[in-house]
Amino acid sequence: MKKIVSLLVVALLSCQAALHAQNVDVEVEFFHLPDSVTDSYLDSLSLPKQARPNHYWMVGGYGGVSLIHAMFNPTRTLSFYPQYPVYGFSIVRHATMMNMFPNLGMEFGFQHNYEGYRFKKNKQTGITPNIEGAYEVVMEVPEVFLLTHGHLDIGEYFKILVKAGIYGGYRMNISRSGPSVAEEILNDFKDTDLRYSYGVQGGLGFGLMFDPFEFHLNVQVKWGWGSFFQPDYLSPYYYRFAYPLDGAVTFGVYYQLTPRHGHTRSQLRRMARNMVENP
Repeated sequence: MKKIVSLLVVALLSCQAALHAQNVDVEVEFFHLPDSVTDSYLDSLSLPKQARPNHYWMVGGYGGVSLIHAMFNPTRTLSFYPQYPVYGFSIVRHATMMNMFPNLGMEFGFQHNYEGYRFKKNKQTGITPNIEGAYEVVMEVPEVFLLTHGHLDIGEYFKILVKAGIYGGYRMNISRSGPSVAEEILNDFKDTDLRYSYGVQGGLGFGLMFDPFEFHLNVQVKWGWGSFFQPDYLSPYYYRFAYPLDGAVTFGVYYQLTPRHGHTRSQLRRMARNMVENP
């Protein structure tokens, strides 16, 4: 009995001590700015604007060779036909999209290109296809393009390029070759030929960066959505068409109009060190 009473007394004393501890006011010391630091003083401060990674402009030119090809319906046997020179220039705007993605930009430019086709002999039939006696057709096509310009920097001097977008052009200076091409259409467009070219364009490449210059090697692919001729001009009963499907290899030199601030690990460390040493 005495043990039970003793335990009850101890329990009551413990509860009383806990309640007393909860009622004790605990003073918490907060950090306070000096009285001289007022709201007006903070509003008057001019904070340095930090440069965003890969937020810059560049402009340049390039040249190379085109590999013209096409897609026909009904299908024809064709070969890739090299044609040169391909040349052009472009303006690239690198930006940090939504303050999160420093690897995307936009590229706008002009290029002198080629379109056409060259038929080759069908191995099964031994016949070389032709259109009105022409085995080979080449056209000059000045083009404009707008591309999404993606890049992945690897180290301080190397980057991988990925491009995709749209283009538009106008077919000029046609040349037809073949043993039975009519003289009047050797170097002239017919009424059934379509002159406007448009479609999608993309490519892969890599670049070397030695600020303020960059050297780019690109492989370009172009898929045209504008047929070479009216699809039904040969026969009103059969839908025939032909679209360009071309490639190009180019080398370009670009100049950075504004300073480039990369986002590689070594460059971020250098930027942080400069901010500490030169506040």
